[in-house]
Amino acid sequence: MCGRFVGNFAVDDLLAELAEVGVNASPAEGLPAGVSNFNTAPTHDCLIVTTGDTGPVLQVARWGLLPPWSKDPAAASKMINARSETVTEKPSFRNLVTSHRAMIPMTGFYEWDRSDARNKRPFFVPRADGRTMWAAGLWVHSPLLGCDTFTLITRESLADLASIHHRSPVQLDAVDCAHWALDDVAPLGLLALDTQPLLAPYEVDKAVNSVRNTGPGLIEPKSAPDPGPDTLF
Repeated sequence: MCGRFVGNFAVDDLLAELAEVGVNASPAEGLPAGVSNFNTAPTHDCLIVTTGDTGPVLQVARWGLLPPWSKDPAAASKMINARSETVTEKPSFRNLVTSHRAMIPMTGFYEWDRSDARNKRPFFVPRADGRTMWAAGLWVHSPLLGCDTFTLITRESLADLASIHHRSPVQLDAVDCAHWALDDVAPLGLLALDTQPLLAPYEVDKAVNSVRNTGPGLIEPKSAPDPGPDTLF
């Protein structure tokens, strides 16, 4: 699963990037000029692009999908991810694939290497080419919460990440965003493994473990341990 990511964007830059590939998204009313959160976690408000009757809209939504029929707000924390293999089958997601697809811009995301249970090591995972990540997702309005909510679609990880974690968000190239956002029939082929851009994970400091830490220092590569003073023999 994916439980943390980085969003550090100016709204105008995102709109321009989408326009280059034919996605003319409108900014939602009252949208801030940008967001900067280097430790986005479930229940946080995030920038996402939604699709609906009025076309693509860049807006703010809460991470953790809560279906309109749900009466338990805590259920949203259990639906931060949707598996690509079953997204068209699960009752909470299958009806959203047709008309409630979303794209979630990321600078990158975090995963933890849990091979040593006593020493879980955090990694930051950006694209190898440094470009914006666009994660595929689904969204829906929650009357109970009074806001729009979303989930990230995940799939098996490829070799560049599989050694750290076996699941990762579905990442779309910018040109594929146009299809995910605008096609009348959901382009489910974009969820396949062979569409994933090359990633470049590297280890970061364990300060990211706490959601209270949100600054840019979280994505700095972990420093090598100090070997201490030289010892003469």
